[in-house]
Amino acid sequence: YLRNRNISERDIIRYGIGYCSNGVYSNRIIVPSYDLEGKLNYYIARDMFPNSKMKYKNPPMSKDVVVFELFINWNKPIVLCEGAFDAITIKKNAIPLLGKFPSKSLIRRIVQERVKHIYIALDSDARKDAVKLVSFFNQFGITAYIVDINEKDPSELGFKDFWKLIDKTTVTQFSDLIKGRLYG
Repeated sequence: YLRNRNISERDIIRYGIGYCSNGVYSNRIIVPSYDLEGKLNYYIARDMFPNSKMKYKNPPMSKDVVVFELFINWNKPIVLCEGAFDAITIKKNAIPLLGKFPSKSLIRRIVQERVKHIYIALDSDARKDAVKLVSFFNQFGITAYIVDINEKDPSELGFKDFWKLIDKTTVTQFSDLIKGRLYG
């Protein structure tokens, strides 16, 4: 399952990815997240079977965290993506949103750390959400870029192809925001 998601052995070790064979998280891949001090702040429990009725089983804790904060260098551009496997594939300064919008804690950290550049790499079905995020971050003086992923998500693209897209990505202009709102 992990190989199909472009997750390497090195990624498994770096992120401490595990597997639960019994109990409430049976048959799930467990991806822990750690805060800046190395303390567990969240974990993702993902069913590895494609026909399961419930892909994710959220832990009984708040999602108002900065996922993978331990691996973030706030002095460099950050990449916001939807899921943990996307962030693991991206490797460099990637933060999964666990959805389409950042948590309050993540927004607070971005502003506190005075992040200057953010790449928004949401799936193609979330184009309008990406446009909203660009407008939102621009209000804080942050230069935001929409990464044009097309029909694949970062974990399907793989590390090299994703970063080729980043290299081609230009600053999102006002006209891009208008088009994004009109055409999604």
